[in-house]
Amino acid sequence: MNGPSTRQGATTWRLFAVLFREEWRLHTRLFGGWRFALFPVVIATLAVGATVALRETGTAEGTIVTGLHVLALGFGLYSGTAGFAGSDMLENVFGRLSLVLSTPTTLPLSRRRLLGLFLLKDALFYTVAFVLPMAASNAVLVGLSATTPIAVGALWLSLSLSFVAGMALTVALIASRTRGVPAWALVGAVVLGAGGLWAMDATRAIRFLFVPIDGSMVSAGGLAVGSILVGTTSLAVYDPTYGRPSRTTGDRFAQLSDVVPLETSTSALVSKTLLDLARSSGGIWKPFVSAAILLALVAALVDLVETITGIAPAPGIFFGGVLGLTAFTTYNWLTQFDSLEAYLVYPVSVADVFRAKRIAFVLVGAPTVAVPYLGAICWFEATAVDTVVGAFLLAGYALYYYGLTVYIAGFDPNEFLFDAVRFTLFTVGVAVALVPTLVAGFVVVPPSTTVALVLALSGLGFGGVGYVLSSRAGPRWNERSRVEID
Repeated sequence: MNGPSTRQGATTWRLFAVLFREEWRLHTRLFGGWRFALFPVVIATLAVGATVALRETGTAEGTIVTGLHVLALGFGLYSGTAGFAGSDMLENVFGRLSLVLSTPTTLPLSRRRLLGLFLLKDALFYTVAFVLPMAASNAVLVGLSATTPIAVGALWLSLSLSFVAGMALTVALIASRTRGVPAWALVGAVVLGAGGLWAMDATRAIRFLFVPIDGSMVSAGGLAVGSILVGTTSLAVYDPTYGRPSRTTGDRFAQLSDVVPLETSTSALVSKTLLDLARSSGGIWKPFVSAAILLALVAALVDLVETITGIAPAPGIFFGGVLGLTAFTTYNWLTQFDSLEAYLVYPVSVADVFRAKRIAFVLVGAPTVAVPYLGAICWFEATAVDTVVGAFLLAGYALYYYGLTVYIAGFDPNEFLFDAVRFTLFTVGVAVALVPTLVAGFVVVPPSTTVALVLALSGLGFGGVGYVLSSRAGPRWNERSRVEID
């Protein structure tokens, strides 16, 4: 006879299969079957192409491998939040759905076990769909031979360990928060940990902790065991009944609308967007945290490249170009709880809504990129000319990346992350502006007068393109919404 433990095990794996199947179904329905199926091919193409380009420019193989691990770690940090998203937030994003994650509220299922299975499913799903294509770049590093599949597999396992470690760290932070640990304490711990790694030689610390392929089997096993221990302990500590305490507040909408010096309808739309951000989990700090993570990852890569190659980029130009990418995450936070259809019942045009989003983006995005940029140029001691040029690039490229995002994705910037066609268009659009800038930032240090002038004009030019794209987004998505309704 089958005992309770056997039946429980069968139920667990049946639930795991359902979660995995629903993950695939949700992605294919959101992005289109073939467009999502081609996404790993796009990732592999980008990884291989970038590896070839970096090798041709003289970048050491160790630098390339470490950079891949940093990307995998960063994606793991982001993915660790998925299982803890509230059902209300998911309903706002995807509409009224019967979500498997919500079943513990109506069925006798353990929420901890369900979350554990969900995170395990995410780890398996994304290591195959996202991390494995990245590992294809090892075929370029080792060359084509009979042992190439083994080398690609080894890098895949190494990248997967870094990805899972990132997930485990995020889960640990969220679980601590549900036990009453204040947010300032968690932020302080992260800052102290990052500062400690930096003081001990960031390059060596990152390689030792998160690049197991560079170390021994002992270091790889240590990272695997550590990630499992942190993950299981976090799930045990996690309080599934935790909820944000209720708060009362005044009429902030009216106060904010009075402060924003715009016509009534536009002011109201801008105020709504800002209040939606402020009232969501994490509030107005989420864009700053995203920018800080990007700053830390890029700074670690800069330090790594300088250590290995002896070439230090012009910090103003380099960080000005790269930090502009926070435009995507900032816009994502501003539209996280929005849908274009929700505005159709109001006496406003679609163009008005997009115009208000652009104003809100500037109000939130300007300080979001200015703070880390000032920190970077002070830390890396940028020259005056380099600082000014970087500021032009930061402002212009941020507006360009915003316009590119809103034109391609409308109100759903997250959707084209797994849409092969949209993701390719976005990547090409970013590369057209960013790649020549990074090359100039590494080759001409400090920047000459001619290079500085060209780059400053480039920032202004791409900023103008971004403004045009964001202006055209309203009519474009208005037409698409009419077609969908018809």
